[in-house]
Amino acid sequence: MSDFFYKKPSTQVSVAPVELLTSANCDDSSRIRAFLRLSRIATDDTISQHLNELKPEECDAYFNKKIVPQWQARAHAIQFCSDYAKRLEEEVAASKPNPANYDLRTNPYAMKDDLDKLEMQNAHRRTIENWVSNEQNVEKIIREETIKIFNNKCYYKDWLKQFKETISE
Repeated sequence: MSDFFYKKPSTQVSVAPVELLTSANCDDSSRIRAFLRLSRIATDDTISQHLNELKPEECDAYFNKKIVPQWQARAHAIQFCSDYAKRLEEEVAASKPNPANYDLRTNPYAMKDDLDKLEMQNAHRRTIENWVSNEQNVEKIIREETIKIFNNKCYYKDWLKQFKETISE
C-alpha cells in the first residue's frame, strides 16, 4: 500500500488498492480507515508545505496529479462500502421470514430466532452505513479546507468543479 502514496504520478486515474475493496474490510473498517487516514496525511494535511514548493502556474498540474487521484481513491473506497451496505439491506429485505413457512408446534422459537438474526444483520448494516456517512462528511470538510488553502496559495478557481469534471471523464 505504501507504493500507492509514493510512486511517481501517472496519467492514469488512481483508484483505491484492489486488495482493500473487500466486504470483510467494510465489515471491519479498520484497514479502510487506515488507508483514508494515510491518504489524507500524504495529500491534504500537508498541502501547505507542498504548495510552498510550487510556482502558481504549477498548481493545476499538482492538483490533477497529486490531489485528484487521492480524492478519487478515497471516494472509491467509501463508495464501495456504501454499495456493500445497500446490498446487505437488499439481502435482509429479501429474507424476511414468512409465518406460513414455520411450524410453531415443532419449534415455537424458530421464527423469533430468524427475526433476531435479521435484526443483528440490520444492526451490522447500520453500523457500516454510519461509518460510511461519517467518512463522507470528513471528506467533504477536508476537501473544502484543501480548496481554501489552494485558493490562498495559488489563485482562485473552482477546484471542486474541476475535480468533478475530472472524475466524470
